[in-house]
Amino acid sequence: MDNLERPLTIPAALAQAARRFPNRTAYIEGGAGSRHTISWAELQRLVSETAAGLIALGLQRGDRVAICAENGIEWIAAYLATALAGGAGVLVYYDLKPPEIAEQVTRPASRFLVASEGVIEKLGGGIPGVERVIAIGRSGKNAPPRRDALSFAGVALKATAESRRLLPGRAPSPDDLAAVIYTSGTTGGAKGVMLSHRNFLANGHSCCEALSFSERDSALLVLPMHHAMPFIAALILPMLVGACFVIENDLRRVRDRLQEHKPTIFFGVPALFEIVYRNVLARAEAEGRLATLQAWQRRGRLIKRLTGINIGPLVFFKIHKALGGKLRFLVSGGAALNPQTARDFFSLGLPLLQGWGMTEASPVIAVQRFSASKFRFSRFYEDHAGGVGPAVPGVEVRLIDVPEKDIRVSVSGEGEVIVRGDNVFQGYWQAEDATGDAKLDGWLRTGDLGRIDAGGNIYLTGRSKYVIVLESGEKVHPDELEDKLRESALLNDICVLGRKIGDKTQVTALVYPDPEAAQAAATADEPALRRLVSGEIDRLGKQLAAYKRVSRIELSDEPLPKTALQKVARGHIEASYDFSYEKWLAAAESSNPAG
Repeated sequence: MDNLERPLTIPAALAQAARRFPNRTAYIEGGAGSRHTISWAELQRLVSETAAGLIALGLQRGDRVAICAENGIEWIAAYLATALAGGAGVLVYYDLKPPEIAEQVTRPASRFLVASEGVIEKLGGGIPGVERVIAIGRSGKNAPPRRDALSFAGVALKATAESRRLLPGRAPSPDDLAAVIYTSGTTGGAKGVMLSHRNFLANGHSCCEALSFSERDSALLVLPMHHAMPFIAALILPMLVGACFVIENDLRRVRDRLQEHKPTIFFGVPALFEIVYRNVLARAEAEGRLATLQAWQRRGRLIKRLTGINIGPLVFFKIHKALGGKLRFLVSGGAALNPQTARDFFSLGLPLLQGWGMTEASPVIAVQRFSASKFRFSRFYEDHAGGVGPAVPGVEVRLIDVPEKDIRVSVSGEGEVIVRGDNVFQGYWQAEDATGDAKLDGWLRTGDLGRIDAGGNIYLTGRSKYVIVLESGEKVHPDELEDKLRESALLNDICVLGRKIGDKTQVTALVYPDPEAAQAAATADEPALRRLVSGEIDRLGKQLAAYKRVSRIELSDEPLPKTALQKVARGHIEASYDFSYEKWLAAAESSNPAG
């Protein structure tokens, strides 16, 4: 890329990839027996004809096209065609309820809707204001589920000589709106983040440099692309370097795809990597070698501590082979990664790096860098397991005080992390006040608290608005406490909150116990289960300062609400969860682990 002009818009990046890597595979969808592949040149032709078709159907420069479907080559082509035709994509999660989908589609006045058959059927009579519905998906190419829906393949057939002639004049400018991506939250709380072509391309170039991502790489995509992290990873990064992405929507097939395609990088979220690790242990247990695996993990950790040498790749080569055998590293984003999860992967010889960002930053702000020599011959990654690495190139970070929480950088070294760079968003859709609150003299206020060490590595400590300030003035970071409590297999979902009961702030844990673990412990009735949960929280809490310990427990009989990236939706819980304070007080003796 050093000797090439850097593209500043997404269509320009696609055109460059098609010129540089015409016959190289861009995307692979599905597996053996149902595989669909497309090269960069083929993708460019498909996108050009589809864009001309959109123009023929009436799409104007600046129009919004909502995309609400599972990942696939047609999803990617639909977005790229929208951008090439001068429009902007509105990215909507396909698993939302119909009123939520309708609200997010109509809020930015989307004229067209590209959706999967399942979404179209779920919406029934359509959405007011949407003029065109286009059915996407492999099975919907020729038989859209509604008579007024056009198949995706049919869009290109609408192209005319006139619409093709108009296409070059539709090329977007770097600062044109490229996409509206919604933040996580309930429909009323989710904000539409406006991101430009410059935002995405700046962040894409930064990530390629930080990760040394190149044409030699291939990666696996399992996260829904309506989120900024999988969008930048799977759509922007590969076209900048000519890499290949494998698309899989079914988590049950992840292992098959890893073995079949042997990617070099695996992008995921903490919940996904926790599942991968549990599956490794479960398979070892089923094969009668769990004790041996864990014994070698202990030996490996000891050797690592004494010498810095990682014996994992040698000892656990069969596990590496089961994951494809070609992984350079794995990257976790979208939520905080428990440092213990990272260390578990390290002990198997698998580098699990952590990144950090937010939709408003397009989205990557920082990511740990990978060095094979440091991983194999030092304790660098073990010592930095709780960090998110330094800022990516082109992004500035600094800390500021948070007076309302009495957090002073000069006193504790902790502050709110603010960010500046070409990756910072344009604003929230029709929410000028919220945009003003998020920006400070050209800097983006992330709302995340953290520290920065001498090497520029960022260590996040939690969200400033969720810090629990006790009457003593001491502060409890929910994320820190939740990470500690997740060390217990019994505590499946955890959300730590500060609740005022009487004149005292209680550090409260809302817990959904693991059903299998609870059943294995023969805890069929709630009082017994509560005592078991209380005992676990008490045991783990003793490893923390007394003021950080949980003082109240509330059990949930169902999983806690989560975002599409499987992060506990703390804001939703804060706003709407029905807490039973009287029940807590009545059960005080059995639910007080610090007592």
